[in-house]
Amino acid sequence: MTFASITQVPAQAMEHYRDIAAEAHGGTPPDGLLVRIAGESEDGGLRIVTVWESVVHHDRFVAERLHPALRRTGGDTDPGTRHVEFEVDELVVTR
Repeated sequence: MTFASITQVPAQAMEHYRDIAAEAHGGTPPDGLLVRIAGESEDGGLRIVTVWESVVHHDRFVAERLHPALRRTGGDTDPGTRHVEFEVDELVVTR
């Protein structure tokens, strides 16, 4: 089943996010990623929304690519980071 993750990181700029994303993705989208949305929030932090083919795809990406990239870039130090994860019942993409 399709799976989504929303991450809120206080006090992180898009520039740092782009560094982490480049390190984690290595120029190719991860297997199973359907949608990735990122932007700065009104409180000066960052919000990232990802939609995956399944929770297995999400978990594999986090373990094998994201966490190592965060360690290499120093991006995993904010204790205020919050995650919301859920199975998606409906996904509509329009132009």
